[in-house]
Amino acid sequence: MRNKYWLLFLATFTGIVCSYAQTTLRGTVRSEQNESLAGVSVYIRGTSTGTFTDATGAFVIALPAGLQDSTLVFSLVGYATNEVVIGSRTQFEVVLADDTRTLSEVVVTGYMVEERQKITGAVNTVAGDLIGRLPVPGIDQALQGRAPGVVVSQNTGAPGEGVSVRIRGTGSINSSNSPLYIVDGVPTMDISALSSQDVENISVLKDAGAASVYGSRATNGVVIITTKAGTSKDARIQVSSQVGFQEPSRLIDMANTRDYVTLYNEAATNDNATKTNPLFFRKLIPEEMVATLPDVDQVDAIMRKGVIQSHSISASGKDGKTSYFLSGNYFGQEGIIKGSDYDRISGRINLNTEVKSWLRTGVNINLSKEKTDIIGSSGDGAGGNGGSVIRYAFFRTPAISIYDANGDFVDKPDDFQFFGDGYNPVGMVAYNNNERLINRLFGKFFVEIDLLKDLKFTSNVGVDYSKQNQRRFDRTWGTGDRINGINQLSVSDQRNQTMTYSNFLTYSRTLGIHNLSILLGAESIKRDNYYLNASEKDFPDQNSNLVYLGNGLGQRVNSEGQTGSALQSFFGKVNYDYADKYLASVTLRRDGSSRFGPDNRWGNFYAGSLGWRMDKESFLENSDLIDRLLWRVSYGKVGNQEINDYPFTDMITSGYNYPFGNVYQNGYATSVLGNSGVKWEASEQLNAGVDVEIWEGELAVSLDYFRKITSDLLVSQPIASSAGTASAPVVNNGKILNRGFELAVSYRNSVGGLHYSISANAATLYNEILAMDPPIRRGQIGSDYLIYNEVGHSVGSFYLYQTEGIFQDKTQIFTHAYQGATIQPGDVMYKDQDGSNTIDPDDRRHAGSAIPQVTAGLNVALNYKQWDFSLFFQGAYGQKIYSVLNRDIEGFYRAFNVTQRYVDHRWTGPGSTNEYPRASWDASGNNASVFSDRFLEDGSYTRLKNLQLGYTVPAAVAGKIGLSSVRIYVSGTNLLTFTGYQGLDPEMTTSDNAKGQGDSSAGMDWGTYPSARSYNLGVKLSF
Repeated sequence: MRNKYWLLFLATFTGIVCSYAQTTLRGTVRSEQNESLAGVSVYIRGTSTGTFTDATGAFVIALPAGLQDSTLVFSLVGYATNEVVIGSRTQFEVVLADDTRTLSEVVVTGYMVEERQKITGAVNTVAGDLIGRLPVPGIDQALQGRAPGVVVSQNTGAPGEGVSVRIRGTGSINSSNSPLYIVDGVPTMDISALSSQDVENISVLKDAGAASVYGSRATNGVVIITTKAGTSKDARIQVSSQVGFQEPSRLIDMANTRDYVTLYNEAATNDNATKTNPLFFRKLIPEEMVATLPDVDQVDAIMRKGVIQSHSISASGKDGKTSYFLSGNYFGQEGIIKGSDYDRISGRINLNTEVKSWLRTGVNINLSKEKTDIIGSSGDGAGGNGGSVIRYAFFRTPAISIYDANGDFVDKPDDFQFFGDGYNPVGMVAYNNNERLINRLFGKFFVEIDLLKDLKFTSNVGVDYSKQNQRRFDRTWGTGDRINGINQLSVSDQRNQTMTYSNFLTYSRTLGIHNLSILLGAESIKRDNYYLNASEKDFPDQNSNLVYLGNGLGQRVNSEGQTGSALQSFFGKVNYDYADKYLASVTLRRDGSSRFGPDNRWGNFYAGSLGWRMDKESFLENSDLIDRLLWRVSYGKVGNQEINDYPFTDMITSGYNYPFGNVYQNGYATSVLGNSGVKWEASEQLNAGVDVEIWEGELAVSLDYFRKITSDLLVSQPIASSAGTASAPVVNNGKILNRGFELAVSYRNSVGGLHYSISANAATLYNEILAMDPPIRRGQIGSDYLIYNEVGHSVGSFYLYQTEGIFQDKTQIFTHAYQGATIQPGDVMYKDQDGSNTIDPDDRRHAGSAIPQVTAGLNVALNYKQWDFSLFFQGAYGQKIYSVLNRDIEGFYRAFNVTQRYVDHRWTGPGSTNEYPRASWDASGNNASVFSDRFLEDGSYTRLKNLQLGYTVPAAVAGKIGLSSVRIYVSGTNLLTFTGYQGLDPEMTTSDNAKGQGDSSAGMDWGTYPSARSYNLGVKLSF
């Protein structure tokens, strides 16, 4: 199928015509700072004729006969491409504008386009070229570190897994904290099907002043994605290809067999020393057995170097009054853990036509197909996809072989009391069979009509349709068929359809020094979801078909249903400025959502903002230093409706047994409790900022302060167990504060022929729960909880005992607060917080959360002649991670393997260490089962996210092979990570165990699939 796909596009985009020169064109190219630009690519659009400017910025190029109406194209990394029609001219003086400044001239801010210099809200823009550089599957993942206040992290490193995007903190407990995405005017919550190669630019709307026009869905910010369009009358074909491999970026050193046996016997000896009855003594591993044991690196056994590749081809241009952009894209990723793969193929058509001088119409359509081979990547299996494979690999001791003499997987060893009974991770990978397929259609049809000179009507019809099928087979295997005791096949089918109808008027008028623009519109969104789930146990094998019968027979369990929701909105916005100096904007929006009951269905949202272009004042207008100085402030209210459908009413489902006449009868019962009073969650936001450009735009600085209070939180209210087994109702309970500063700085300059740019951004965040009654507990392990969401603390705050080191002797135990009768020297010591002289639950305290307090990004770009180099760092600081994995493998509550750091630094006697306790299973109740900050670590990190070196082939050389430009580059991602976190990856913050609990249960590392380091070779060709 893939070969057919590429053949189709290669057959479509072929045909290049070459000519010979008869006229000589000469000229110079300079920057806006009047500096000569060397190494600028100069070529004639649609031909292979081209050259580069010399050290003085001069060029000479031959014009083929009959091409006087052609276009000269001037391009250089770090500057905006310029195009000049040749006509009768033979001499040219061309100026290339700074790329960032050109990008920021016009910004898409929702239903309309605004001049960047007049925007009074908090908006960041990111060029599509930066997004397309990284070899990652998603646009959202490529946003990481590019805009201040935007925190992006992978859920896990597994291919096809989702990404967490947070703009200005966490404002919800149960409801979504994800931003709203607008792709070419169509709203969506999922952009996984889009290719980064199709992106022209991205606008991030962070405050109410910028985002309030989207009202009910803007509380978490809005990300507006504009895809590419044809602009030149000459057809342009581009081919981009990246191929590379990825490998684990960092792993945990584990004990080998010799060290494991030493630790085992040491723990057994320690425990035997406190026993009086020989019947309860732990046996020691005989020394003569050690020489016969294997020494297996169980983690390495499931790892591999995986191929990662991305290929795209596009054609764009303008033929008369019709412009077009066509593309085809393929992304493929083999995970660093065997059996985990992701493939996506997509195609895009953007077509715009001017039917009449007053009528324009077009379509933007994206088709995609995704295939994911899923393995357990996070958690202990509670989330439904099975326990994390890498977690089991760390559990498995090195003394157990992977295969037996017959080549079959070894499961539970004969001496499991010595070496543990954990599952064979290689067998788990080999027998894993869980595949998900998603086909998706996303796009819009639009019409624009000029009703009057300054009045335009736009109508969009958007569609987002996806069909998902997941098929999972759990086969029986292991010692005594103990794993998946009965074969089971599960099949899930879903169809999701969202239709968006938006109609709006835009009016723009300039009267002297008065500039006015008005937006009025209405929007309707209807979403339908169809689902079918079927499963059957004692199934023969994964290749057999599961026939859906509708009622459920024998052990088969079936569910089928349909849900849906609708949103109706009316909105308006007015922008006014006086002499481009004094700016004002007002937005109103009224939303009605079917997710709320009839009495609470409608919500009103608004925003107002003011701006002052101080540089336009007479005392600064002729400044040699300041080019632009904009002060701005905004305040507004936006909403959130991201909860399940029908929360205002009880849900009744089948599958409950009732005794009737001494016979069980199938019946119905309330499965979800409703709340007719549930209403909108709302966020009130204040933003104050300043934008400065000095030295003719060489240095640009933007600083913002924001304060956001989210109230009437949509949460699942805990209920007493005596109320039954129905799920808790959704209520409005709580208030959360997020506040902070955001800074973005960029500097561009040249030294001789070297052009360089440095851009950096940083943001602080303070998060606090202002109201919540009662507190909401999260982070469950066994019957206890690690996370308490309560007033005065951050969302997802860990609530733990505080360690004070290791007891060194019995005197220290005697003089310390009482911890229990079995405490021995070498055990963990806890702090008596309340002064009761007894360690009990009252001594637990809040110890931080998974929300970073500071985030930052740094990008450095260099260009010298044909060479370009870029370096991109990203980091997050102040967040906490609770390592459940370390608790399991250093906790000594089962015969699991242990870390090498524990082997090297464990307590072996007074004064040996004050960090790691003694080896003992009997002491695990104190040393591991007590939820303390022993396993809570600082998750701060700085990561070299991308490094890239490129070379642009001279146009004259490229022209000889029929190309207008050729760029070849090598790059690496996640090359270095600087962190004190001892786990696999400080970026992984979610877990399958916390599904449905959102950010209030983040920051628990159960042994999560880590991110990978990759090395890539790429090429970009233009015809």
